[in-house]
Amino acid sequence: MKKVAEQGKAAPAAQPVGQAASQPASPSSVASTPARAGSAVAPSKADRRASDISDAIVPCHTRQEFAQEIRYHWNRSRKEFLSIGRYLNRAKDILPHGEFEAMIESDMPFSVETAFRFRAVAEAVDTGRLSLEVLPGAESVAYQIVTMTPDELERAKAQGLIRPDVTRRQLIDFKRSLRPPKDVTPTDRRRQLLAEYSRLRARMAEIRDELRRDHGIDPEQDGDGRTGGLGRGLSRGGVTIDVEAEDVGPEDGNG
Repeated sequence: MKKVAEQGKAAPAAQPVGQAASQPASPSSVASTPARAGSAVAPSKADRRASDISDAIVPCHTRQEFAQEIRYHWNRSRKEFLSIGRYLNRAKDILPHGEFEAMIESDMPFSVETAFRFRAVAEAVDTGRLSLEVLPGAESVAYQIVTMTPDELERAKAQGLIRPDVTRRQLIDFKRSLRPPKDVTPTDRRRQLLAEYSRLRARMAEIRDELRRDHGIDPEQDGDGRTGGLGRGLSRGGVTIDVEAEDVGPEDGNG
């Protein structure tokens, strides 16, 4: 009887339903608690655990599941570089003269040029010049949009280029198409001709290999087996083929 009484005495009292329990804060509540202003707080275990969970690869088996996860991380990447740009703009306004530049050069994992792109994109979104719905997923692509003139931006919209999945190459090609052609110097022209000559020479070699392999024709040989047979006739088994007559159309054939 004594042992039973002691056990009953040691048992904790039942907690009424709805009464707040004195328990440690849950990971979600810890992660959502804002840090004090001006204090540098190291990431807690809950923060790191939440980050690990968000970065974990979710098992996917269908097209819809893969598309859903990819869209989630795509949108997340847009929000991340946009937040970086906003923090940079605030730091530029708040930090004393010289500290912002020193922070970029010493404390940031990216270059001054990248920081400038982050800031420009964030400013364009916050001022309404660029809508978040059409913001590309990379700051380098979005930067190509925010650096357009108002006229270029309107033309790009008309051509359907202001969209989240536009590529940097598409935007650069669009900008180049609007610029007047610059004067070509003799050096530039020579470089263009040499590049074109090299390309055509490689293509000619491919064509010759295909003719020799699949058709038994060597365009570099004339009817007597000598080199230099790039004239009108190509020899194949003692038969001369007129290259100029190969593609005779119906109208020419009636003549």
